[in-house]
Amino acid sequence: MRRAVGIVTLLGALVAFVFWAPGARAAQLVAGPSVTIGADERLDDELYATGNAIEIEGDVTRDVFAAGATVAISGRAGGDVTAAAGSVKVSGPIAGSLRVAAGTVEVTGPIGWDLVVLGAESVTVGRTATIAHDVATIGAETLTIDGTVRGNVRGNVGTLVVSGRIFGDVDVNANRVEIRDGAQIDGVFRYRAPQPATIAPGARIVGPQEYTPSPGTTGGPQTTLDRVLSWLSTVLLRLGWALVAGTLLVLAVPRQTAQVADTFRRAPLWTIVWGVVAFVVVPVVALVLAVTVVGLSAALLLLGLYVAVLYLSQVLVGIALIRLVPLRAFRSERRLALWLVMVVGTTLVLVFRMLPIPFGWTFWWSLLIGALGLGMVWTALSGWGLRRVVPAAAAPAPSPVFEEAIPAQPMTAPPTEAHEEVEERREEH
Repeated sequence: MRRAVGIVTLLGALVAFVFWAPGARAAQLVAGPSVTIGADERLDDELYATGNAIEIEGDVTRDVFAAGATVAISGRAGGDVTAAAGSVKVSGPIAGSLRVAAGTVEVTGPIGWDLVVLGAESVTVGRTATIAHDVATIGAETLTIDGTVRGNVRGNVGTLVVSGRIFGDVDVNANRVEIRDGAQIDGVFRYRAPQPATIAPGARIVGPQEYTPSPGTTGGPQTTLDRVLSWLSTVLLRLGWALVAGTLLVLAVPRQTAQVADTFRRAPLWTIVWGVVAFVVVPVVALVLAVTVVGLSAALLLLGLYVAVLYLSQVLVGIALIRLVPLRAFRSERRLALWLVMVVGTTLVLVFRMLPIPFGWTFWWSLLIGALGLGMVWTALSGWGLRRVVPAAAAPAPSPVFEEAIPAQPMTAPPTEAHEEVEERREEH
């Protein structure tokens, strides 16, 4: 009861701080399964939106922060747009920069400043798109530029394909570079790749070219063995880091780790519910706190914990799945037994998540695992949804048994010879 009251009090104080802190009221917070800003709507504040599907068709005069499964912007954004989603499509004008962490990114509208992309499988700058300044990518699998970039193109990509016009320089690390017919690069064309770029006869490169060979896969198509080896290396690298994190967790707090993992077995429904709630609410609260000057440090701390739990969720879910097996050895809280359970469970979860299955398999399973991890941590900390373990009542003490007292018989001494003579004389008389 005390813990529940403390959590409610903390949440109340946090809500009061968020909504009464200076500057926090100059923002629109929208959360739900789907978020839509209609074509006839106009928001004169910053927009913080989170949900499964986010569609912005109207006019947002300031910055936009969006987190969801899909984000589609066909309206106008007067400031910067920061989005984290599985798929991001932008066809409307953005006055500032577009910063994205997503699986697929498609831009067909004008961007007033930079396009920055982190870790996408596919990034496309369509023919109707114009990037006013630079395009920067970190870890993109494929970057396709069919439109116009008035600044530079920089970053690390798997494959770079250019069929549009780049007014500035190109400076990339890539496995393969292709310059198609109709493409034009006005600045320096500098790239590092295993093989020289494929440049079509109809392409035009105005500035100097600087090619630096780099180790990597060949520019040709990969064989099945190459793809399998690449997949195995990726899985082993990620598994190694996950096992290191899981080992540190088990060694530091074995009992608490087991208790967190057991919440999925004790309250599976509430674990999923609280996981989905935390997955959506925590980023929104952190963004709101970041708007206020005094809440910035709290926002960074909250986001740090959020990211840490998301990463450790693969470890916690792996332990939870193995501890579902009704064997005493699997449910031990001893460090060695728990560590072995962690190794097996984490390996199964990570390999299952990394299976090369289409339709966004890795993305959706990552979301599910992250939500389960958040739900287990929150359920274990708050106790909401867990059944209270009532200790068994002590057996009543047996009532004393009183036996009926047996009257004591007088003790007589055995007859002696003198006594027998006295009795005989009495009988003669």
